Amino acid sequence: MTDTRFDLILTGNVAPGVSRDVAINKLATLFKRPAEQVAKLLTGKPSRVRKDLDHTELKRYQEAFSRIGVITEVVPTATEPHADQESPEAAAKQSSPSSTLSLCPNGTPVLSDDERYYPPIAAPDTGGLSVAAAGETLTQNEAIPLPAPDTDHISLAPAGETIMPPSESKIVVAPSSNLSLCGAGTPLLDPKPKTTYRVPNTEHLSLK
Repeated sequence: MTDTRFDLILTGNVAPGVSRDVAINKLATLFKRPAEQVAKLLTGKPSRVRKDLDHTELKRYQEAFSRIGVITEVVPTATEPHADQESPEAAAKQSSPSSTLSLCPNGTPVLSDDERYYPPIAAPDTGGLSVAAAGETLTQNEAIPLPAPDTDHISLAPAGETIMPPSESKIVVAPSSNLSLCGAGTPLLDPKPKTTYRVPNTEHLSLK
């Protein structure tokens, strides 16, 4: 069983929900060929793109095409057919452009970030939830009583008793006696010297 070899065939169809044009562009990126050249692989007709693969190789190629959204089929590698009988694999080989196609190295990103499919996040199931009426108590737990504070060390003074001790009187220092006020109308600033302005001589000037 470990010596069994396989052929990988593209059915020519894309997975449900996958755009054919998008799949063609992704195949072109994978094979490093123009989109017009690989478009014939998605015309609804089977095409053998790889033959004589072991299990490891087959799984790697299947995963690459599955990420693109292309449907594949696997058939055991056939022996040489009779001269008067042509196998389906041989017929697919005639229309397959595999001789001019090659796969990118393993690990090469096939899809860009804007081409990746992110499934929508399902909304949480709220069927078992309900809204309480306005004013309804949401919990049945009894209120926990708080212990009364200890007041044994506290006592009340008789009415009229001074609670706060009298404050100490503060000595107010009188201002210095060498200060005095000027009389009303006394100028606060020294008088400014008078400035005399000379009138310029304009006798030599005339208007035209």
